[in-house]
Amino acid sequence: MYQFHNDTLCIPAAELYGKAEIITRHNYDRLTQRGGLRVVRRGCKGTPALVEFSSMKSWIKNAVINLYGDPGDKMVVHYFAEYIKPDAEAAHFFSRYKLEDGRLLPENIQREYRTNAELLDAIHRKVTSRRTKRKLLGNPVGDLWQNIVEGILLLDKDTYPHSLPSNRRRLREKYNRYQKEGYTALIHRNFNNNNSRKVTIQIERLLLSLYCQPNKPYVFDVHDDYFKFLGRAIDVVDVKTGELFDPEDYKDKKGNPISLSEATVWNYLRNPKNQILVDKYRERHLEFNGEHRPHHHRKKPQFSLSKISMDDRDLPRKMHDGNRVKAYYAYDVASGCIIGASYSKKKNKALFVNCMRDMFRFLDKKGYGIPMEVEVEHHLVNTYKNDLMKAGTVFPFVRWALAGNAQEKHAENFNRTKKYGYEKRYQQGIGRFSLQLKANRVHLDKLFDETNDKYKQKTYDFERLVGDDMFIINLYNNDLHPNQKRYKGMTRLEVLEYNLNPNLAEYDPALLAKYIGEKIDTTIRRSQYINALYAKYQLSSPAIMASLASNNYEVEAYYLPDKEVNTMYLYQNDTYLCEVQKIIPYNTAVAEWVEDDKQAIQQQREYIKEFDNQIKAGKQDLGKAKILRNINYHQELTPEILPTPTDQSQDTDFEDLIKNYNQKQAKKDAVKTL
Repeated sequence: MYQFHNDTLCIPAAELYGKAEIITRHNYDRLTQRGGLRVVRRGCKGTPALVEFSSMKSWIKNAVINLYGDPGDKMVVHYFAEYIKPDAEAAHFFSRYKLEDGRLLPENIQREYRTNAELLDAIHRKVTSRRTKRKLLGNPVGDLWQNIVEGILLLDKDTYPHSLPSNRRRLREKYNRYQKEGYTALIHRNFNNNNSRKVTIQIERLLLSLYCQPNKPYVFDVHDDYFKFLGRAIDVVDVKTGELFDPEDYKDKKGNPISLSEATVWNYLRNPKNQILVDKYRERHLEFNGEHRPHHHRKKPQFSLSKISMDDRDLPRKMHDGNRVKAYYAYDVASGCIIGASYSKKKNKALFVNCMRDMFRFLDKKGYGIPMEVEVEHHLVNTYKNDLMKAGTVFPFVRWALAGNAQEKHAENFNRTKKYGYEKRYQQGIGRFSLQLKANRVHLDKLFDETNDKYKQKTYDFERLVGDDMFIINLYNNDLHPNQKRYKGMTRLEVLEYNLNPNLAEYDPALLAKYIGEKIDTTIRRSQYINALYAKYQLSSPAIMASLASNNYEVEAYYLPDKEVNTMYLYQNDTYLCEVQKIIPYNTAVAEWVEDDKQAIQQQREYIKEFDNQIKAGKQDLGKAKILRNINYHQELTPEILPTPTDQSQDTDFEDLIKNYNQKQAKKDAVKTL
């Protein structure tokens, strides 16, 4: 019940004549009037009167001490505690201090060192203060440092968790060192002991090397191997460097082998820093990334078709041959809606191409544009990285995801939602036998035959599995969007439709048909059409004939597969020519004509008319040529070249012509002429 008032030890007056019943109220009044008790604070409503302890008569003091204990300890603590002040600078220093191995000080050690600094600062204030000359409990100050030691010893360790020495000589040495070196003088030397640290690092390296063996040993196996190594029963080699671990490096200062308990080995291996390194060697890449490796934190786009994510998966239920159906999906990231899907019994490039075809059929029917960005992985798609999947060719942006990093691709998360949110609800046998959540485990009955590796499991037809998955996709797309706070009452399809990116570009069907369409080699006939898919397709214009290579009517027709192909796109030597439309024949009987017949005959007439006009215009450009003989042609020739004309106006017999013929002279004349 002792209290301090203005650094004076007091006791409430009511305790003397009230609860303690040491004196009566009458005695209290008489003593205060005669100076036998000194009241340092008068009482009022809510504030009790206080009487100075040192002013009490000895018999009253003894009665108070018997009841409440010796106030000497409290007096010493009070006079020392008033010098203690928080040290924010010390807290900052010890929280940032790093040891030689890069570690920070433990939190309890930080608090201990901070308290030591605050107490040493309090000692400095007390030593340099005039108030140290004051009397305690009416007695003169004896040995100052002895009083300081007593004050520190009496402090509550929960409030002041210090580690200062209790010997006054050691305390003065600590104080003097602190005054010279500052906060670093308070850090224990064991934290910076290089020899101890060296042994610790070597032991860690050896234990981790033993633990990271390919057979994934247990902790007790590592413990046994460690002692076998110390006893030279086994040698341990660093596979990377070829270096042999030396047992001599694992001895203490006295030359004794450092013994470790199994718990100590466990603590070494389970150190968070070491655990990450251990899992890098012992776990698969996917598990390590999911548990330890830092990752990017992202948010989904605001508009639909700003980004699509594509990925393949195996449908969980098996076919009759024991294999699973391979599926490939295209998801819109903003809405989560599936906008393309394909299925196959084999995982090949056609699976990806068919998914692209299905997606663009969907986009074409809805009248949407090209998605701004596509997210794919190299598997199956790597072949198209220089054409279809090259940024700027079809999609403005293309992002190649790393293989084996499931959390990187949005499609992986959508696949998980589709599987465990919809397939599991409407289908049987969805899950795996090894999953942690019991509701997702699948129990398989083993067949004990000669192979001993088969399980009893229901199988299905390929068509049944594809049909069931298409049914699930329809449910998935038309279910409420998971973010109902933002898209209240809207399904995934509605989010896709009403939140389209305003900057979507129209796609070029001719370009897409070349990359993901089917190809037919054919020939242009009658300057009008090609034969393909058991039908005729008409050129967009007869002028296309001028774009063909010389003497080459062969072309490649590309088209996007659909139930009815009405449009194809012609290329020749990788050069786009034109779009061709399916020719609709009309009925020759006018009496049976319908509206389609009228349109068909009109289209054909217009094409033929354009052809005739083109020929007519070309014909008009041609001039009518007539060859005229130039009468001055022979006069302009040189005499040496012209032969001597014979006079054919006179009739000469053959005998007269050869009568004077000289063969040698004729030969010489001929040579001169040449």
